[in-house]
Amino acid sequence: MNDLNDKKKMTEKKEAATRKKVVQSPEKTPSSSDYECLCPCKKYIVGEFSVGCEQCEKFWHYSCVGLTGLTEEMGSLLENWLCPDCFESPHSYKEVALSSSKNDCVENRAVREIIKEELQLFAPKLTKSLNDVINGSTEKTVNKAVHLYSEVTAKSQKKVIEDLSTAQASENVISKVQTKMHTDAYERNLRKLNLCVVKVPESNKATSKQRQEDDAKFCLETLKIEKRDFISCHRAGKPDPKKPDYCRPLIIKTADEESVNYYSNHGKGWKESSYWINLDLCRADREIRFLARKERKKRQDGAAQKNLLKNP
Repeated sequence: MNDLNDKKKMTEKKEAATRKKVVQSPEKTPSSSDYECLCPCKKYIVGEFSVGCEQCEKFWHYSCVGLTGLTEEMGSLLENWLCPDCFESPHSYKEVALSSSKNDCVENRAVREIIKEELQLFAPKLTKSLNDVINGSTEKTVNKAVHLYSEVTAKSQKKVIEDLSTAQASENVISKVQTKMHTDAYERNLRKLNLCVVKVPESNKATSKQRQEDDAKFCLETLKIEKRDFISCHRAGKPDPKKPDYCRPLIIKTADEESVNYYSNHGKGWKESSYWINLDLCRADREIRFLARKERKKRQDGAAQKNLLKNP
């Protein structure tokens, strides 16, 4: 019996050695009756090579097992090639099922049945508990998300409103500044040929014409303004009954800018007969000069104080 088994094994080895390892699909599409695809994919690929597994003897397309590019000769040189179904990597860690254990016994099968029954009883309760937990946490998460979204939306809306208010306020400020600049430019243009003298006593005559004649005589005789440079004069503002001693500024209109520069000492002011002749400035220019004089006085006081400290 041993000799017969040995001969049978030798015969099987010879048949495996002589069996063709690689086959090729026909170049033309065959009919279903003439050709049966050997690869488990059951797809016909024209001229595709197939390699046989050493263990299950199934043939697989090169392209199905990652051998694309090999020739027939290269495939024939493969030794002990195993297909994906038969190959087991020594580095992989697979869970061994209880039912496939080689050392299975009656005790193991009984334990498996008990565990299976317990799981079947416990599974619905576990599923319900998990659903409750999931639904509860989902509801909390949704509520939190809605709350956060509402807060973010409120903050965004508030910021948008503040930005719009700032933008609107900025537009209003810019509009007011532009209007003021245009007004100042217009006033400056109207006053560019005018001179201004303050603290000039006003005439007590009855008519305005007589009072204007007295002011013109004052300009020509007291302020020494040449007749060719003089055009007209008038008082700024209206009389204030509450301030009878207040003298309104005297505005003198000259012939040209050269006359303005001459009599005002190029804007620095000119003193004639105890009266200062200055430019007729608009309000913005008056404020600028006032601030400049204030700053200059502050610097002068600081310098004087330093000198006193150095030389007590």
